[in-house]
Amino acid sequence: MSINFFPIINLIHYFITQKFFVDKYKNTTPFYFLLRVIVELMIINSELEKTRFRAACPGQFTMIAKGFIYQTMKPLVSFSGDSPGRSRLNVILPGLGEDAAFGGMTSALELARHLAAAYVSRRFISLYDDEERFRRNEARPHPAIEDTRIFFASSGKPLPCHAGDVFLVTYWPGFSFWEAAHKARLLRGLPPLPFYYFIQDYEPSFAPFGQKHALALKSYASGGLTHAVINSAWLAEHLKKHGHAFAREYVLTPSLNPAIAAWLRKMNFRLLPKDSGQTIILFYGRPGMARNCFETGLETLSRFFAELPPSGRGRFSALSAGLPHEDVPLAEGAMLKSLGRLSIQNYIALLARAHVGLSLMISPHPSYPPLEMALFGLPTVTTDYGVKKMREAHPLLLSTAWPEVDELLPLLREAVVKAEKLKPAARRAVMPSVLSGLDWAENFASLHIEPILP
Repeated sequence: MSINFFPIINLIHYFITQKFFVDKYKNTTPFYFLLRVIVELMIINSELEKTRFRAACPGQFTMIAKGFIYQTMKPLVSFSGDSPGRSRLNVILPGLGEDAAFGGMTSALELARHLAAAYVSRRFISLYDDEERFRRNEARPHPAIEDTRIFFASSGKPLPCHAGDVFLVTYWPGFSFWEAAHKARLLRGLPPLPFYYFIQDYEPSFAPFGQKHALALKSYASGGLTHAVINSAWLAEHLKKHGHAFAREYVLTPSLNPAIAAWLRKMNFRLLPKDSGQTIILFYGRPGMARNCFETGLETLSRFFAELPPSGRGRFSALSAGLPHEDVPLAEGAMLKSLGRLSIQNYIALLARAHVGLSLMISPHPSYPPLEMALFGLPTVTTDYGVKKMREAHPLLLSTAWPEVDELLPLLREAVVKAEKLKPAARRAVMPSVLSGLDWAENFASLHIEPILP
């Protein structure tokens, strides 16, 4: 007979997070932190044993475990008080490695670069990276971060802070670092200091109703001290409709990835004919990311190929880029091949030869992949959400508000017909209306963001 220890572990966790326990042991930092981590890991292990997790994407297990700890534990800070003339910008990111460089990280680093001019120094705080991987050179910081001081939350050490620290939050769990430093300031009799919040999506929707959802909402609740930089007018409107207000609000029209912009300029925005033998359908596949509707996209592709006569399926090739997963049979003689996470140069090369896009995103943020696919001349099937109407952003975007196969399949058929007509034609790339023609540096400069000075 096996004993279920899960209720006992939960009871211990409840006990050690109560105020009387924290007040008694918070000064014995190593003991308290070690106990908290052991109990949190035991909870994760128990939860994961009870859950059938499909490991379609390598690394997801680690991401879930780390996310559970660092999204629910309060960070520790050590505050050294006054620091005249030592203003420092603290940039909080989920990860700092080259392999974390999705579109959102690129724009966050560009904002950090722009803001850093107002400060004596800057420091990056990584929420999820394993410090040892960087020490062993198994991971390298993004080029924009090299030669800059880095603090790893995974170290378990208190974050050293002083009165000159200003924070840039780029993902909701990072709010807790500013909150901890803010409370330390108040305890020392220092005035409140606002923070920058780069909001790139409506992140409370990343989690179901529960603690994470509530804490993500809390990160929007310090409106009087929040200087929000909001990545798109659609997202700004969504935030307003949900009652979120901030002390200062800067609404950004997103720029292109710098490498994509450079490639298009080199080509003089001219798209070459794509009159290749097979019609390539490019799927933005991110298993484990609920907002990207991976399973719905798979079923749509399967239905599309199942409708074709077996002899006609060889006319098409289906490729998945985003996060790695196993190759998936779609129908007899048809396979979705996973390319995983591509370098930006390989991604550009793929866009330049693909014909049809399928990229789903259930959120008010415009999402870069469908916009980039349309920019490269791919008729692309995507999704609307609330105020976001993707079809209005580009003539090659075909969108629906409902991520159901019966809604998506007719759009995919329409996209394929359009793509096969466009194959032999050289065309000019058409910029989506929701993207800016400015580079990121010019774009942020045009916002005239007022520096937060300690």
